[in-house]
Amino acid sequence: MFDLNQAIKDWRKSLRRNASLEDGYIMELESHLRDEIENLSGQGISIQEAFHTAVKNIGESHDLGAEYYKTDTRSFIGQPPWKMSRWNPGLYWNYLKLALRKLRRQKGFSFINVTGLAVGMACCILILLWVTDELNYDRFHENADRIYRVISENHAGGKIMLAGESPSLIGPTLVEEYPEVVNFTRVQCGWTGYYLHYGEKNFMWERLCTADPSFFEIFKFTFLQGDPKTALKDRGSIVLTETLAKKAFGDEDPMGKVMKISSADFKVTGVIKDPPHNSQIQFDYAFPVINMTKFRSSKLDTWTYTQFTTYVELAEKVDAQDFSNRISGIVKKNLPESKVNVFFQPLTRGHLHSSHINNWTIVYPNPGNITYVYIFTLTAFCILLLACINFMNLTTARSGTRAKEIGMRKVAGAHRKELIKQFMGESTLLSFLALMMAILLVELVRPAFNVLAGKQITLDFTGNQFLFLGLFGIALVTGIISGSYPALFLSAFQPVAVLKAAGQGSVHRGGRMRKTLVVVQFAFTIILITISVVIYSQLHFIQNKDLGYDKDNIITFASYGKYGKSFAATREELLQNPNILSLSRAFPPSGGLRETTDVDWEGKDPAAEIMIYTDMGDYDFRKTFGIEMAEGRFYSREFTTDLDNFVINETAAHLMGPGSPLGKRFRLRDKTGIIIGVVKDYHGGSLHSPIMPKVIRCSPEGGFFVCVKFAGSTSEMLSFLEQKWKKFVPGYPFRYDFVSDSISEYYNSERKIGKIFRYFTGLAIFIACLGLFGLASFTAEQRTKEIGIRKVLGAKVMGIILLLSKEFTKWVLVANLIAWPVSYYIASQWLQSFAYRIPLGWEILVLSSLAALLVALLTVSYQSLRAASANPVESLRYE
Repeated sequence: MFDLNQAIKDWRKSLRRNASLEDGYIMELESHLRDEIENLSGQGISIQEAFHTAVKNIGESHDLGAEYYKTDTRSFIGQPPWKMSRWNPGLYWNYLKLALRKLRRQKGFSFINVTGLAVGMACCILILLWVTDELNYDRFHENADRIYRVISENHAGGKIMLAGESPSLIGPTLVEEYPEVVNFTRVQCGWTGYYLHYGEKNFMWERLCTADPSFFEIFKFTFLQGDPKTALKDRGSIVLTETLAKKAFGDEDPMGKVMKISSADFKVTGVIKDPPHNSQIQFDYAFPVINMTKFRSSKLDTWTYTQFTTYVELAEKVDAQDFSNRISGIVKKNLPESKVNVFFQPLTRGHLHSSHINNWTIVYPNPGNITYVYIFTLTAFCILLLACINFMNLTTARSGTRAKEIGMRKVAGAHRKELIKQFMGESTLLSFLALMMAILLVELVRPAFNVLAGKQITLDFTGNQFLFLGLFGIALVTGIISGSYPALFLSAFQPVAVLKAAGQGSVHRGGRMRKTLVVVQFAFTIILITISVVIYSQLHFIQNKDLGYDKDNIITFASYGKYGKSFAATREELLQNPNILSLSRAFPPSGGLRETTDVDWEGKDPAAEIMIYTDMGDYDFRKTFGIEMAEGRFYSREFTTDLDNFVINETAAHLMGPGSPLGKRFRLRDKTGIIIGVVKDYHGGSLHSPIMPKVIRCSPEGGFFVCVKFAGSTSEMLSFLEQKWKKFVPGYPFRYDFVSDSISEYYNSERKIGKIFRYFTGLAIFIACLGLFGLASFTAEQRTKEIGIRKVLGAKVMGIILLLSKEFTKWVLVANLIAWPVSYYIASQWLQSFAYRIPLGWEILVLSSLAALLVALLTVSYQSLRAASANPVESLRYE
């Protein structure tokens, strides 16, 4: 006799045992089942047949195809009672509920997985936003792909030097003789110090851009007022940025207002939006380049004057590379004695591909370097991979907790691809949960990151569909990568082996792969630590290296007014202050290099062409900057003939050949004399470049700057100098610089990159530790009984800690074999950009490895100590 109630009871047990369904859900299914049986029996079908038909229908509609039912009258064991369809929403809904249930039940495991992924994805997003911003420099211009900078390639002095400046006439000549060039502009940009003022307001710190009238036709800056085609047409016109216009005129309409530069009048003919932060050309106001013939004695109609950067706009469909090759000799064609070739550099490559090009007329506030783009892209990949490895390790380590589920699904007929879909779906779900957390993290740290990187990065989904698609892609790829190995690993379990091992709670597979992943993870970590240490050490080295001259407590300011006209008198008045140790009218050593090949000396090979660099100062130049003599003497007021003589540096002396150069005849351009002294080498520029052969020229009038060496309070000295400035240069605001600051600016880019890299290295270590903490927790849990037995037999706490930590220590030590050669290669390549650099010895590699090992031991020590300190009785009770 068929017992319906007993059959339904057995059916419930089967669902609860094999499908791991919750009681509430089973009760809901039972209600549907009874309704279905009642409906079928009402159609004249027997109760037994109605039950089996209802079970089949409920299974199909609720995706219970992998769960089978057995009664004493009918068995479905060994074959599926129905086939699953290709697309079954109920099945995926079941997978989703199962995944959410596991998140809720395994809170610690889920927290480590989601947090690790979220931090890794947040780092990846921030780095990729930075990389995208770097790659998008100057692409906002309408015709950015047709704008090129003319680069000069100078073959003088036996070496090739690249410069961003070119002869003044090259632009007009190209437009006139070649139809491929539709427009040009000459530019000097980013300079400060011009006395721009309106009434009582002065703006000497604002940045100037002087250019041809076509400037705003080529570069599409957004005009708020005025016409870009005519804004710079008149010599006395000036265009302001929105910020400067607001600062100067407040709420007044600035158009037509007259501002002054020194005593010259300029009428406001346009107002533009502030140049975007990702523009190489940064300025606060612009006026026509013709004015530079007055302000700086610039020449616009000669091939010998090379103090402008020239940009050209090519016609559509012009092969820029071919055209660049065709016009490379245009300078020699018009100036036969020249040794300069030219070529075009795309505007969009200027930001990242100009570190080897000297730029004097365009002041770039944030120069980029393509090498850092590559390094940070690789770093983003490494950090994201670390997070994925955490997921793989923790998931496979805990595979035993899912052994019964996997075994029953396989026994019931589930195919491997269905299991792979399930596990991949779970990892993708976690990945998208991590993405939401990562976006929140990015928004929280983005303001600080922008300050650190000097950027204006935004996370704007509404105005950038590619950003949304990119983040979606990151989450999807992360889910696929992190879930790929667990899915393939778990789905490969054999049902018999799984069900045998399920009772023990573990399936002993995947250990080798887990160890491999941990080794790879710590190899990446050691690489990041090593590179971070190298960057920090090199920056510390260049900031503390003896440059061969004093750079501290030296103030420089322009020699305007009486400082230029009557320097001897102003010098004596300043020296009355006891805190002024020395002062000189000179170009400071950090003020840039001026070079020439027009030199000759006694014994020089007439065929040799040598590039010599010059510094200019007065009699007190050496004393003010603390430069030491190697031999001979420096210029002295006691010798009137010294103005015709020369002092050189050691590098120049070595270049002249063996023996002392003192007393030898020397010619520099149109001046001939003898060498009276040799100063010890000093670094006039960045440590990226070697010390050049140099001549220090002496002039009573010195250079363009007054350099003051002082002692005591900086604020008191600045107050004193400002008072004297008002006396000697009335009507002009006091503007000054510190020599130490100008030297520090050489390495702004490296400092920013170093800080960013240190922070991301720290986060990478955090991610690695998070995964290691999870593995340590799992290992301690799996060996609970072993630990209890060891303690009963007399094992000490420290011995158990060492036992549990030994395995992790081996993994970190093996990781060094991968990390050391990779770290050495990357670090040595980066150091190649410095002529003077730290030695890359084994100490840095060992230090980085010890740091990683220490971090690993500290991470696992808590779990090891906790397990080792547990009561043995409780350990032996553990199931």
